[in-house]
Amino acid sequence: MTGKGSAVAAQEEEAQGWQDIAQGELEAAERHFRRALELDPSRADALNGLGTVYLSWGDLEEAAELFRMAILQAEQDLPRRKRRTGWQDAQVRPYVRGLYHLSLTQIRRGLWDEAIDLLRELIAWDSGGMDGEAHYLLGQMQQRHGRLEEAAAAYTAASAHLDEAWYALGLVRFLEGREREARAAWREALGRLPGVVPFLLYYPRLVPIPAPRIEDTPFLILRRYVIDNADLWTSAARAALEELAREQSE
Repeated sequence: MTGKGSAVAAQEEEAQGWQDIAQGELEAAERHFRRALELDPSRADALNGLGTVYLSWGDLEEAAELFRMAILQAEQDLPRRKRRTGWQDAQVRPYVRGLYHLSLTQIRRGLWDEAIDLLRELIAWDSGGMDGEAHYLLGQMQQRHGRLEEAAAAYTAASAHLDEAWYALGLVRFLEGREREARAAWREALGRLPGVVPFLLYYPRLVPIPAPRIEDTPFLILRRYVIDNADLWTSAARAALEELAREQSE
């Protein structure tokens, strides 16, 4: 197979790998990504795909190594001058994807400082932070470090894209003692994603468990928010949110 033919075949294998991931076929995805890399070892997004498979399997060490390899490879293709075109820019996308998934991996490994650095680098290339996802994760990491003002800035940026960020922003403002701003953020949150409150109040006794093959995106967002953030909510914050939700329903 010619060099051009190998590159085309590698691209097709990689595309099939991502399709397999979307369908939950991780073993098939692994095979396709490995074939892509056999045909073209320089494909950063095939490395990202393989790392995503291992991340899904819970092999965090292997996933981190693959994402690091993807980032190093993708760096070679970056434009000389940093441009904040991010995910929409095919030249930048593999680098941004690698940073995002490595940050997720390191968060799961408890390496929060490294995750913060990765997310900041991602946002430097993609000001939208992958439609708010990077800003949202950065806010969580800053909040867990006790840097509430930095967390609020990140959640504010995320709120342009993610409804659950309004709950997080309100919580930070409440913890800062800025209750009027907290209530304003929570009002916005309740209007956008109202189902959070009962699960947040009674988690883990009440857990939002989806039915098989559930396609209700708001429910999946709700579930992710509660499971990832319930431990950040103090009893006073929960009570304040419950009171506001009651007022809103009257």
